[in-house]
Amino acid sequence: MPQRYANTTMCYRDEQTGELFGLSRARAFTQDDAHVFCRQDQIEPEMFAVWDIIEEFYKAFGFELKVRLSLHDPQAPEKYLGKNATWLEAEALLRTLTKKRGVEVVEALGEAAFYGPKIDFMAHDSLGRPWQVATIQLDFNMPERFDLTYISEQGTKERLFMIHCAIMGSIERFLSVVIEHFSGAFPLWLSPVQVAVLPVSQNHEAYAKEVVAALQAAGIRAELSSANETLGKRIRAAAQQKTPYLGVVGEKEITEKTLTVRGRGGQDLGALTIKKFIDDLQRQIHLRSV
Repeated sequence: MPQRYANTTMCYRDEQTGELFGLSRARAFTQDDAHVFCRQDQIEPEMFAVWDIIEEFYKAFGFELKVRLSLHDPQAPEKYLGKNATWLEAEALLRTLTKKRGVEVVEALGEAAFYGPKIDFMAHDSLGRPWQVATIQLDFNMPERFDLTYISEQGTKERLFMIHCAIMGSIERFLSVVIEHFSGAFPLWLSPVQVAVLPVSQNHEAYAKEVVAALQAAGIRAELSSANETLGKRIRAAAQQKTPYLGVVGEKEITEKTLTVRGRGGQDLGALTIKKFIDDLQRQIHLRSV
C-alpha cells in the first residue's frame, strides 16, 4: 500500500443537440482517470502528492487555481451513497487537509460526487470565465460496498480507502479551455509549430532547409515556408497562424550563416547564428514560460 492506477478512458453522454458546445461539451470525450487505494494514514500524503502534480501542471499554462470544497447536500440524501455519518467524516478530513495546505477555500453544497466529497480546482481563462479543471475525490463508500480490504502488519483484515483523481478531467474540454485562454497564441513550448523558416526566394531554399534540419535535430518543431508566394504574404500567413518565431533567410544570412528572427507580434530579434537561436529556444522551452 498504496496501490496507484491511472488510465485514459472514453466516456459517452447522451447530450441533446442544443447542449453540445464544440470540444467543451461533447457526446464522446476522453477522461484522464486515476485511483489510489491506501490506508487511512496514507490519505493525506497521497492527496497532497496529487495536489502537487495539479499545481505544477497548471502553473505551466499560467492558470491561477482556486479551490472549491464540494460537499453533499444533507437535504437530498437520496442523491448519495452511504450513511450521513460517513459523509461528515470524509468532509471533515478534506477540510483538515485544505487547512494544512493553507489555501483559501470556497465550500459548495450539492457539488459532491454521489460517492464522496471532493476538492475541485477552478481556473479562469483569459476572458475571465470559470472552469472546473482538476479534481481529487475521497471515497469511503465504494470500498465498503465492494468489501475492499488489505492485510495489516498485524495480520488483521482492514478496510482500505479510495481516492479518485483527474488532472485534466476531460482532455477535450481542457484543450478547449487552453485554446480560449491563449486565443490560439500558444506559448513556445506548446505551439505545434515553433519556428517557421522563410527563404526570401527559391534561390535561398537549400540553406533554409539546412536551418530547418538543424532546428529539428535539436528538438525544435520547425517548418519550411517554401518560396511559392511573396515573402510578405508568407509572413502574414505565419502571423495569422500565430507561430512564435519566424526565421527569414536571404543572401546575407547565407553568407554569414545566420537567420533573421522575428518574434510573434512583430518583435525584431535581428540576425542570430543557428546555435544561438537554438540555445535561446531550448532555454525558453525548458522554463515553459508563458
